[in-house]
Amino acid sequence: MKEYKAWIQESVSPFTNLKFASMDYPQLGDKELIIETKAATLNFADILLSSGMYQSNPKHPFVPGFEVAGYVKECSPESNFSEGDRVVAATTVFRSGRHGSFGELCVASENLAYKLPDNISFEVGAAILMSYLTSDFALHRRAQLKPNELVLVNAAAGGVGLSAVQLAKIFGARVIAAVGSEEKKQLVKQFGPELVINYQTEDIKKIIENKYGKRPVNVFYDQVGGEAYEQGIKLLGSEGRALIVGFASGNIPSQTLSYLLVKNISIMGVFMISFENDDRDYLKKRMELIFDLYINQQIEPIYKTIKFDEVITYLDLIGSRNTVGRIVALR
Repeated sequence: MKEYKAWIQESVSPFTNLKFASMDYPQLGDKELIIETKAATLNFADILLSSGMYQSNPKHPFVPGFEVAGYVKECSPESNFSEGDRVVAATTVFRSGRHGSFGELCVASENLAYKLPDNISFEVGAAILMSYLTSDFALHRRAQLKPNELVLVNAAAGGVGLSAVQLAKIFGARVIAAVGSEEKKQLVKQFGPELVINYQTEDIKKIIENKYGKRPVNVFYDQVGGEAYEQGIKLLGSEGRALIVGFASGNIPSQTLSYLLVKNISIMGVFMISFENDDRDYLKKRMELIFDLYINQQIEPIYKTIKFDEVITYLDLIGSRNTVGRIVALR
């Protein structure tokens, strides 16, 4: 039986139990690609997946890793891709697939795979894919962000947060960035938000309302949940929109509907991957626009490259909030 090497999760347990070992070679499914991994992006969701806390649970053993950049190794004769194409893609592990990107090979959906321009490296492609496409989907499609609107971005120093700051400014919005340390505060300032707040030491609500007035925020971009969400939602003005991107705090908040009613607030879920089948052409068009923004130096992904054998170490750093930007493992 053919095999390949990968970081394998053999049972529901902490990500620290990942083992680099042999995995059964994947079978090519309908509208799928088998990709030779050159770069794999680490995400907080990989930690949740390994511990059985993600929204879908793959059959064990499985290989984590949601994002990949690499070469198409196998595709169907009817595919829009060809063997050898340079691509970035979301792996099928997010929907209970078993072959994520933390291995020599992985399986991806054709509908969430995009040809990578020759003048963009694999590491940059991996750093851009889900962060910028998610933020673009959230701000452009879900919130329908308008010029001069005020956007509050939580966890703004992470890969997704930084992409939201940059894209919101490109769309003509004004940006407030909330971060968790002075080091992160200095990093985010480089991207020109009107205001950067360290939520560990500063009162977000007090600072924002002192500067802009009561409930001034039009769009609240939240990937954290918990207390950070509770603070942000109270800053939304009438017809404000809260974008729910994730729950990195591990605390999924409940919402009193009467508050939404009397404040005329909308809460919007952001799960870009669902558009794999709903509107794949829209995602393709937006991904091509993001590639163009990078080529024209209008966006700057912040990322650190690591060796493939450092995956566990850096997942631990992600879990303890000790990283900025994106972490990309190269092989």
